[in-house]
Amino acid sequence: MVEQTFGPYLTKERKRAGYTLRRLAHEAGSSSSTLSRWENDHFVPARDDAVKLDKALKLRGALFRKWEKLTSESTLLPWMQNAGNLEEAASLIEYVSPVLVPGLLQSPSYAEIVFREGQPLSQAAEIRRLVSVRCGRYEHLRTRNDPRVSAVFPVSALLCVPQSVRIEQVDHLLSMDRVSLHLVPEGSALIGITSPMLLVRLLEGGKAASADHLTGNVVYGETDGFDRLTELVKRALAMALPTPQSRKVLEELR
Repeated sequence: MVEQTFGPYLTKERKRAGYTLRRLAHEAGSSSSTLSRWENDHFVPARDDAVKLDKALKLRGALFRKWEKLTSESTLLPWMQNAGNLEEAASLIEYVSPVLVPGLLQSPSYAEIVFREGQPLSQAAEIRRLVSVRCGRYEHLRTRNDPRVSAVFPVSALLCVPQSVRIEQVDHLLSMDRVSLHLVPEGSALIGITSPMLLVRLLEGGKAASADHLTGNVVYGETDGFDRLTELVKRALAMALPTPQSRKVLEELR
């Protein structure tokens, strides 16, 4: 594992230099707790942090080259290779959904409609379980890492369900005062976005994204397709209404 991950290599070089965690953290402009997470491979340091570590240890680029080599395929550790884990490691989450309300923001009745689609009646108990898990997800993240959340989705996502479900979903959205909502008005389309996607800014630095495909959810680090997804999110935000206007539209849908 020493040659396959950055953490053990960093630990080895720190000890070789005779530095304590506290001293290296001070020299590199970080904290002892963050440095410990890097050394234990809980997170990968961002590029700027790798440069600072290299300079603090006086390795003349050797540590940075090791970081660059080991993160050339992806800056994400194996445990981060799914969207759920990314959410739990994020300080900011941006959702874009071309058809439905993003799963994290769905109310129970709305989520039930989504899960029930195409499923036999015999799956009722499993659907109830999935609804419970999905609708408890937001509060779970609030108590775990409390990320800021932004969501872009079309107004039509609220018009395609029965009135009672729509009212429940609208009330649910309006109760989320820490979420930045951006509705895409009727008559507009999220061109180029064919499936739900999310971008995250990680608590320990760095960014990542994920998108749903026919073969499943795919996670992207900053080096492997991230720029394309970032551009799509920017376009979606440009087409959507600002949060105050979006909330006004929601109030009118009650």
